Amino acid sequence: MQIRSIILYSKSGEKRVLDFRLGELNIVTGTSQTGKSALLDIVDFCLGRDEATLPISPIFNTVAWYAVILQLPDTRILAARPAPRPGAKSVTNAMLEVGNDLGVPELPDLRVNTDSTQLRQQLGRRIGIGDTRSEPAPGSLLSPLSANLGHAVLLCLQNQDEVASKRALFHRQNERGIPESLKATIPYFLGAVPEDQATLQQQLTQAKRALRRAESDLKAAQEANQGIEARLESLLGEARVHGLVPNNGVDTSDRAAVIEALQQAASFRPTPDNADEEQRRQELLLTEQASALRRQLRSLAEERQLLNDLETQAAGYTGAVARGMSRLSALNLVPEGFPGEHSCPLCGNELAEPDPTVSDMHTTLADLRGQLDSVQTVQPRREQALRAIERAAMRLREELRGIEGALSIIAEQRNQQAGLLGQAEAQAYTRGRISAYLGQISTASDSGHLQRLESAVAVAQRLVQGLEEQLDTEAIDDRLTHGLSYLSGKMTGHARTLRLEHGDRLVRLDLKKLTIVADTDEGITELLRIGSGKNHVGYHVATHLALHQYFVANSRPVPRFLMLDQPTQPYYPSDMAKQRGRLEDLALDEDRVTVTRLFELMHQVVRDLSPNFQMIVSDHADLPHDWYQDSIRYNWRNGEKLIPTTWLDGNTTP
Repeated sequence: MQIRSIILYSKSGEKRVLDFRLGELNIVTGTSQTGKSALLDIVDFCLGRDEATLPISPIFNTVAWYAVILQLPDTRILAARPAPRPGAKSVTNAMLEVGNDLGVPELPDLRVNTDSTQLRQQLGRRIGIGDTRSEPAPGSLLSPLSANLGHAVLLCLQNQDEVASKRALFHRQNERGIPESLKATIPYFLGAVPEDQATLQQQLTQAKRALRRAESDLKAAQEANQGIEARLESLLGEARVHGLVPNNGVDTSDRAAVIEALQQAASFRPTPDNADEEQRRQELLLTEQASALRRQLRSLAEERQLLNDLETQAAGYTGAVARGMSRLSALNLVPEGFPGEHSCPLCGNELAEPDPTVSDMHTTLADLRGQLDSVQTVQPRREQALRAIERAAMRLREELRGIEGALSIIAEQRNQQAGLLGQAEAQAYTRGRISAYLGQISTASDSGHLQRLESAVAVAQRLVQGLEEQLDTEAIDDRLTHGLSYLSGKMTGHARTLRLEHGDRLVRLDLKKLTIVADTDEGITELLRIGSGKNHVGYHVATHLALHQYFVANSRPVPRFLMLDQPTQPYYPSDMAKQRGRLEDLALDEDRVTVTRLFELMHQVVRDLSPNFQMIVSDHADLPHDWYQDSIRYNWRNGEKLIPTTWLDGNTTP
């Protein structure tokens, strides 16, 4: 898969079409701020990246859609994405169209018909990325992987911040989760992991589970078949302790007799106790009788209290009557012929208010004597009633004590029954153990059953062994080592061509650290400790060229293009030099030679791999060599840019 065209659509319907040669080195040169670096972001976006990394500026706000036309051996594919809305951090909408003679569509023909995930899956299948989900074997160098086009694109792009980095070798390596993805998928893209890894791995996982189950069943049967007699005798003794079998009458040397006795013990069921239900009914009846007696005792107590209160009141009343009679007894001293109620009995004078007559007071005295006689007549009857109440209360208390005694006896009986319930639980537990063990020995003692289990284990072992041979970790590691050795040879050769520091020694790709390591006199040195940005650029270019040489040579499912942005930036330190980009602007002759070597190496590798590899390089450099000038596709100087400035006149921008 190579890039045939990059297309930008303005909101007014205008198009900016950039065509690139297939299987060749394509150079886009020009001054700063002409849009060269945006080409890489556009390709990354159109190939399914959700994160919006495109520039935000008035000129880019005029763009409505971005698209690329990809060339495959047998067809063309249009991958288009609507431009991110202002303020949007990600976009998932996409358009995918396939056709042998697919041309550049017009803006009205663009429509969303898929999303970024489906776009990557479809493109990945087109270049041969299969289902590579798998779990590696324990101890393997590999990590769980799920390769897709997004992982492959990481090996095809190098923006200007990455191509000269000493800390990151691959595209987006510094982003969260990307290093793990690279470590997991690079072995697949190098061909170390088989294409049907996922299916085989799933089959192996299931086969191992079946093997573990078969081995567990066989082990249980073998253990159950050992020491059966001892176990049977132990269970028989336990059954005797809990009263499930008689204490004698079973020949312990006869396995069949012991098993029969244990089967009877397992089927033992305690007889239901009807006395318990009768006891509960009797307890309920006695409780109700006790409650009735207590109510009667409370009623008698209230009556006794009432009589006592009446006696107290009668005593008070008798005292008051006696005092009244005592005062009126003085009437006997009044002489006959007393003047009357209008005269004072002492002086005989006339009274202002007349006193009661003597006859009236005699009448009152007679009434008081009658009332006192009535009270004294009632007293014996009240005392008789109190004695009757006391006798009734004594009888009720005697009955209540009898009932409470019966309830106490019932409570004691219940405590005894609780012990019996504990025994019933112990019997139930023992019956369960006996049943479980009898179920085991029914098959464990069967020799045919053991043979069937042994056969099942043997079949499962052969299946696991066959799948492990297909997923041989050592074979995978060997293939990975072979691929890394190939890369090391190419990288070392390119490093020597570019005259890089430590390039005269062995150079290797370290997959665990995702960096380059070189042999030195002081030991192994990583890219981080190899000085100068010029060496960093050189090693980046050497590594990615070597990778794509391997991908082409081994027909690996990776896009057949490599995009580099500003690889000569360390050589043009001043803005004026970057604007002109001429070889004469370089201060040192050594830098002129190195820049020329860098592009010569790119040109040579692309020519050697033609027509199966394409490079697109955006850079300031404008070298005078004929082969370089022939490779220039676009030279954006003197006002020429990626997006024409006239789009600002015909488009409404924020």
